[in-house]
Amino acid sequence: MNLKNISIALTVLVFGVIAMLFMQKGNYVNQAKEHYDATTAKSFKGNSMVLELVNNAIDMNKATWAIACEGLQTAKSSQDMAKLEAKFFPATKGSMSITNKTRRFEASSANVIVSTFGKVEENKKTGVKSLVDLQSVDVSVLLGKVAPVVEEVSDEEGAEE
Repeated sequence: MNLKNISIALTVLVFGVIAMLFMQKGNYVNQAKEHYDATTAKSFKGNSMVLELVNNAIDMNKATWAIACEGLQTAKSSQDMAKLEAKFFPATKGSMSITNKTRRFEASSANVIVSTFGKVEENKKTGVKSLVDLQSVDVSVLLGKVAPVVEEVSDEEGAEE
């Protein structure tokens, strides 16, 4: 009788230990999954922000290069350059310097284009001065060089188009 009670007690004890192991295993898996989800969600959100910033910079750089290339191929005057700038960056305006015969477009500090023109023309009817005869488009800032120094435009000579 004593042996029978001991074997029943050991059997109950073994099943209890096995049941406890399965319950603990499930708990450990849930804890590990929660920890993994919490840490990867933060990393994913941070990486997504970085990728978004990089993609925005790439898009801006691509559009700035498009302005420079199309400007060299098609633009004859500062008004043509202004139309190109408005096509790619509607919210950003370039500035003109009549004295230097240049037009400066700055999408960001790393995306600057300076167009140099040959002469200044004045509209007889309106009296508005514009630059014509595109000579060159300076993209040195896009290439990572120091920004060219251009005088700030005064209200009188640098009306935006």
